[in-house]
Amino acid sequence: MKKSFLTLMLAIVSSVWMANEASNWCMPSVRTLTEPWIEVNGTFQAEGFPCEPGEECPTCLTIVLVTSNKTYYLVTDDGQLIEYLDTIQLGTKATVSGIPFTHGSYDYIQVSHIETERTSQLPSLCDEWNVWYDAFSGPKDSYMIKYYLSTDTIINEQLYTKLCSDKDYQYYGVFREGSNRDIYFLPMWSAHEYLIYAFNAQVGDTLSNLWVGGFGEDYQGVVQAISSGNPRIFTIDVDFEDDNILPIEWIEGVGSPETPWGLAVVPTVPADIGVYNLLCAYKNGEPVYVSQIGEKRGCYGENSTADTIPLFSYTGDDPGTSTVDPVDPNQVVATLGNEELTIREYTGTEITYVLTHRNNAPSRELEPQPTTFENEVVIELTEYGPYELQLSNEAWDYIIIGKFYYGPQGVEMIGSDLTADGVQKVIIDGQLLLSKGDKTYTLTGQEIKR
Repeated sequence: MKKSFLTLMLAIVSSVWMANEASNWCMPSVRTLTEPWIEVNGTFQAEGFPCEPGEECPTCLTIVLVTSNKTYYLVTDDGQLIEYLDTIQLGTKATVSGIPFTHGSYDYIQVSHIETERTSQLPSLCDEWNVWYDAFSGPKDSYMIKYYLSTDTIINEQLYTKLCSDKDYQYYGVFREGSNRDIYFLPMWSAHEYLIYAFNAQVGDTLSNLWVGGFGEDYQGVVQAISSGNPRIFTIDVDFEDDNILPIEWIEGVGSPETPWGLAVVPTVPADIGVYNLLCAYKNGEPVYVSQIGEKRGCYGENSTADTIPLFSYTGDDPGTSTVDPVDPNQVVATLGNEELTIREYTGTEITYVLTHRNNAPSRELEPQPTTFENEVVIELTEYGPYELQLSNEAWDYIIIGKFYYGPQGVEMIGSDLTADGVQKVIIDGQLLLSKGDKTYTLTGQEIKR
């Protein structure tokens, strides 16, 4: 352990003091055996050594916590806390836990724990991230997660900053930054620290002891490419188990394109949890990065301009003779906004879509092109007019169809075939709904229990 500017002598009540030879800082050595425990908020400042009238007083300064109504002189015998106070900047706001007591004319805290407010301990990394979670179980279970750097803490004589969130786990682990824009992560469930980002790495560098995200630790990777844009994108080929070499990406200063603590699930681990996508990242309250998904959905995952396309499943040889049912939105959802048609599937299977644009001029009619996707696909619409969307899968005994008209005023649903086979549009309590038999659905296909 390095030598601190603070040197302690243990005593229950004593006026003895000692100072570090290389510094003017020192700490009173008075202690207490009383039981009360408090947490107080304040600011670290420096004061002259606490001396009573007539006592010989050293000329060194000592660290104090200035609160709204008191000034507490700090004492402790914990070596890690002493080392921490050795690095603290005056003016830092903190919460100090410990036992308060009075000795002579002064108030003291026998310190057991210190947490400082968010500081610039991680100058090369953002401090807040908005992430959208698309649940495979359906949109009703999807939500935005706000990750943020919280307080600083000491672990194994290292200064770390906590990573917290407003959903799922409140506390994920801690970050610290090295001397070369290298960021380290200590997960809350681990005693081992991993390298998670290295923003000064060069193409060809081999990185070891890598943390890549959930269920992924202690890997080795090679930096394969670094983009020339701003921010730069790092592509790292990671050697997973069984010699699977798969790429991951880092966004300079931001981190993973999924969550700030890496991939939610590493590529070799099957998991049916959903998809995480970074929307926006911030530094000191200012937005510094917006992803492509963030541009479409907004930084809070809500795109107020998007319209939902009603989808219907047709069971039979062709739509003209089929049984028609609204599609469960927990299976597939299609929305149109900002000139883009977005299709999201929550079944975890590969789906083929065909989007046909029907125009009054036959020569301008677009030939449909079957295309497959998983999870999500975004299609840019370049022309106004009527469209038909068909979705299929080899394992299905039906096809899904959605029809709509896209024009300058947005999207209008085409109802010609949507009311076939007993599916009727009805207005109940002022709301447009779909009715079939004794069942009632919203336009998105969600059944309403009546």
